[in-house]
Amino acid sequence: ALVIEHQNITPNSFADRATKSLIAELESRTIEIVTATSYEDARAVIMASQIDSLVLALEKTEEQIVNSHEEVDLLAALQARQPEVPVFLLAERARTSILNNRQLMERVDECYSVLEDTADFVAGRIVAAMRRYRSQVLPPFMKAMMHYNDIHEYSWSAPGHQGGIGFTKTPAGNQFFEFFGENLFRTDMGIERAALGSLLDHSGAFKDSEVEAAKVFGAHQSYSGIVGTSGSNRTIMQACLKDDDIAICDRNCHKSIEQGLILTGARPIYMVPSRNCYGIIGPISQVQMSKEGIALKAKNAGIPFNADEKKASYAVVTNCTYDGLCYHSEVTEALLGESSSRI
Repeated sequence: ALVIEHQNITPNSFADRATKSLIAELESRTIEIVTATSYEDARAVIMASQIDSLVLALEKTEEQIVNSHEEVDLLAALQARQPEVPVFLLAERARTSILNNRQLMERVDECYSVLEDTADFVAGRIVAAMRRYRSQVLPPFMKAMMHYNDIHEYSWSAPGHQGGIGFTKTPAGNQFFEFFGENLFRTDMGIERAALGSLLDHSGAFKDSEVEAAKVFGAHQSYSGIVGTSGSNRTIMQACLKDDDIAICDRNCHKSIEQGLILTGARPIYMVPSRNCYGIIGPISQVQMSKEGIALKAKNAGIPFNADEKKASYAVVTNCTYDGLCYHSEVTEALLGESSSRI
């Protein structure tokens, strides 16, 4: 949580003591606190890191409040970076009424009086809001895995390092454990945890994550792969291609694409990317991606292919290139779509 103690707060005043009491209460609940004494400092924290809540402790005169835009500007910066982060305002009741303007209050979630509300109560409200925020931010599987880790169950199955404790039996293993941290090993587990569902029959948190992924990428359906991007490339190609099907491939593709061609028996039509005088490989030209360019390449390779009669079953381009150059995805899709049914 980021707590902003404005520099105008009088040292050892009731407001100052109430703010410090709140900080102590939050720290007792294992909440990491970052304290800022100016809006410039707070903005730097917001831009450089992620926070789960912002607490603004304000002790200004009526004139300062009316004529100041510092709070609004700071919350606008937070809105641009983390729009859902809960914001709390601590001030005297009279000052919170003065602050009741649309620009500020539409971004403040809750207001508390430093003269009336207890630190325990306010800390409880902040922690509850942080939990709600985290539950909104985390994707389904990560949320379920963190919840499972919080149960602290023993692991009696693979992997055999028993939550990382097995590594601590030797000096080298102990350094390995300390370097990565316990949570990494506690969440390094197989696919048989009933609390998380099953990856094999797509249930529980695994199913929820696949549904969420499909929604994010605009797909009808998605599946979790545990064989890495190379294995996923081979899996996709085996789903799309069969023996003697035509595949339009980037000649600068990853070896997993070539392995997919071998596994499926598909026949490739290669698009050759550009290369400059320094040997840096660039993008494939639009001419090579065009319907006419693909037809010419097929003819030169002795492959009978006519996109007007039957399109290629698969087309793949490496984006970005290995040197970091990006294609215009919509233009690329439109060009290759003239010759291929899947891109």
